[in-house]
Amino acid sequence: METAKILIVEDETLVAQDIKYRLIKMGYSTLYVSSNGEDAIQQAKKFQPDLILMDIILAQGMDGVEAVKQIREFLNTPIIYLTASSDTDTLTRAKETSPSGFILKPFQTRELQIAIELTLHKNETEKEILKKEKWLSATLKSIGEGVIASDNTDIVFFINPTAQKLTGWNESEALGKKLLEIIHIVDTSSKNNTKNEAIVEKNLRSDIPSNGILIGKNGNKTQVTVAAKSVMGSNGEQLGVVLMIRDLENSDS
Repeated sequence: METAKILIVEDETLVAQDIKYRLIKMGYSTLYVSSNGEDAIQQAKKFQPDLILMDIILAQGMDGVEAVKQIREFLNTPIIYLTASSDTDTLTRAKETSPSGFILKPFQTRELQIAIELTLHKNETEKEILKKEKWLSATLKSIGEGVIASDNTDIVFFINPTAQKLTGWNESEALGKKLLEIIHIVDTSSKNNTKNEAIVEKNLRSDIPSNGILIGKNGNKTQVTVAAKSVMGSNGEQLGVVLMIRDLENSDS
């Protein structure tokens, strides 16, 4: 990603110029250099770099860690810290800013190049994943069926507008609740009209949708078809559950 914009924050002029020269040799041409934290913040706002190489110890004003904390307030740019040495407390503070890595001075050109290329590649990959997640979220929010997703502890982390309408739980109320706290379903195929656990477990075991009566938070009753599907990880572990609810009373099909 040779077109990436890189901000170099280094208070020693010769060191800063050396880093800039090495980056130019690597093929990076859109480079900005800053010698202190305050100026680095302003340059980050102005140029929106794709990567920041931040010296932790700066001679004047705030240190690199404090500068990164303020930059994080408006820009989620990956950070690679540069350091010759630092005390434990400073390193702990640096780790709290979630940097992409640390490079110990003096460093070899190849070491710097690998760190930069890996960081930029990881950042681009994460952007693509986030983009796909946003598309998926928008799709799930727009479909006519209710969708509720919970993690492997049954805590709800997604509920689309249709599910909110059917259950009577809005998003802010539902997120963080147990799945069976917001889903109350009577299985009409059961002679005992078994609720909740039985109908959800039945769907998880068979992957076959079941008809039932959904009892909303406000007491409203809706005839629905519900299907629950376990989401499994690559190692066979259960990551969570996705619940699909179709309103049979207002369905087109």
